[in-house]
Amino acid sequence: MLLLSMLLLVFCAVPVHAELVWDIQVVDENASGIGNWHCPIAVDADNNPHIAYSGAPKMRYASWNGTGWNIQQIEYADAHDLALDADGNPHITFGSLAYASWTGTKWDIQTVTTNHTVYSSLALDSSGNPHIAYSIGGELKYASQSGSNWNIQTVDTSPEINYGVSLALDLNDTPYIMYSTPSSYVDRSIGGLRFVNVKLAIWNNSRWNVETVLASSNFGEFGNMVLDSKGYPHFLATHHRYLSAEIPVKVSDVLYVSWDGSAWNIQTVASNVTLANIGFLALGPDGSPHIAYTACDLISSSSLIYTRWTGTAWENQTVDNMDVRITNTPNYLTVDSDGNPHISYLEVPPEIPDNPRILYLMYATANATEPAEATPTPEVTPTFPDSTLLIVASAIIIGTVIAVTVYVWKKKTRH
Repeated sequence: MLLLSMLLLVFCAVPVHAELVWDIQVVDENASGIGNWHCPIAVDADNNPHIAYSGAPKMRYASWNGTGWNIQQIEYADAHDLALDADGNPHITFGSLAYASWTGTKWDIQTVTTNHTVYSSLALDSSGNPHIAYSIGGELKYASQSGSNWNIQTVDTSPEINYGVSLALDLNDTPYIMYSTPSSYVDRSIGGLRFVNVKLAIWNNSRWNVETVLASSNFGEFGNMVLDSKGYPHFLATHHRYLSAEIPVKVSDVLYVSWDGSAWNIQTVASNVTLANIGFLALGPDGSPHIAYTACDLISSSSLIYTRWTGTAWENQTVDNMDVRITNTPNYLTVDSDGNPHISYLEVPPEIPDNPRILYLMYATANATEPAEATPTPEVTPTFPDSTLLIVASAIIIGTVIAVTVYVWKKKTRH
């Protein structure tokens, strides 16, 4: 038998992420168009979504039970933030300023402060106790619950502290609070650009350490902050500018800012975008960033955009196209334990007059865990020459793994 040598050529296929297919639902047709328009979302241990939002007329809480949405009315107030405890029970901050927690049979509602608060950020510690950050005029406040009492501290004072604050707790229950203070204002005939300094306050050795993270003449906003498994902060920010000296239209760059243990790193997610909101950041189970934001054309429509970091680039997808009348309305994003995104946002109902007072609460999700598409291997129909021995090798690429199968035929001959 004649021995033949065989040479196998190995081709590496670069995985290509499949386009996500979004499942979009109307959760509630009676969300309120009056108030702060916040609709925070969280997922429980079974990856079921929970949303708090302002209803008509009461604040509401919606939870998915596997087949449908359960909706409860809670209080005459606007929702601020939502967190779930280890048992999946919701905790909500709302109004100015109150805190509601579900006991399993009823809502326990407590007053945190009677001072007027526009927005608050909520986090639960490892024991399920609530921690709240909020601003009142020129003061940044931090409230934590001890028994039935609320301990309230002043974190920082400034001539003005913007209402948007973001609170997160690390694995040791150490609070991190991100906030901003105005730095400058540039006026133009059709409006102005307001720039901010982004600051971070960390509780350390019985005191608050405050550092300025971003200080520039063109940082316009910051988004929510999240901590990774190492306790490193990640957040969104924007660069604001006018399109040109002749065209005073505000455009923005969406920036992803992260701490690596020694320095702040800034990546541009999107450039020259007209933003309806700065968006929302979440980290996947592998620590990769996911972002949702709304961009508009100022004429007829706006688009809800979802972007994720693939490891080498930002991958953008349009989730939904919406009415341009929805402006400055925050959307919210969370990523479940399987890496699937969940987005909550508000939408103008069809065929209604301008300046609606009733909005639809919307929910969008997608399955991001399906196998990645790989470069296909061309199908070849083998031919069998009149050789004594034929060795045919075929390679099948599965993700980044190559399985090689060798077939051996020995041609029969007549004597």
